[in-house]
Amino acid sequence: MSVRLTTEQIEQIKRHGERTFPEECGGLLLGVTEGGARVIREVLPLENVRQDSRHNRVELDPRDYLRAEREATKRGLGVWGYYHSHPNHPAIPSGFDLDHAPFIGWSYLIFAVRDGKAEEARAWTVREDRSQFDEETMTIVSTTASTQS
Repeated sequence: MSVRLTTEQIEQIKRHGERTFPEECGGLLLGVTEGGARVIREVLPLENVRQDSRHNRVELDPRDYLRAEREATKRGLGVWGYYHSHPNHPAIPSGFDLDHAPFIGWSYLIFAVRDGKAEEARAWTVREDRSQFDEETMTIVSTTASTQS
C-alpha cells in the first residue's frame, strides 16, 4: 500500500514542524483507501502533550484522537495515519517510534526539521509482525489535480 497527499497537506505538516521546532509535533492523517492507496483528505495537527523530552518525543492526547476518529467517521473518512517531526534528526523511525506505533494498517510520515526548516519527508508502515518499519511509497499530487479527482 502507498500513501497519497497533496502539496498543500505536505506544506501544512512542514509548517507545523517549523512552528514547534525545536520540539516534536504530531498529527493525524484522515482519508480513505482507494486502489491500494491511503488517500489523505485532511491533515489534523494536534498538540504535543508530553511533559518531558519534547525535543525528541511526541505524545498526543487520547481524547484528541477519539474526537478526530468520531468526526472523521461522520464525514465518511477514517484515520489512516500519523505524522510527526524529527527535530535535527533524519526522517527515519526510531525504536521508540516502533514501540509506540499503534496500528499496522497506518502510514507513518516523518519529517526532518533541521535548524527550524522542514526538509526531508518519508513515509513508513509497520510490518504485520511489528518487527520493523518498511518505507512505503509517498505520492504527492498538486492541490489542483486532487480537487479535480
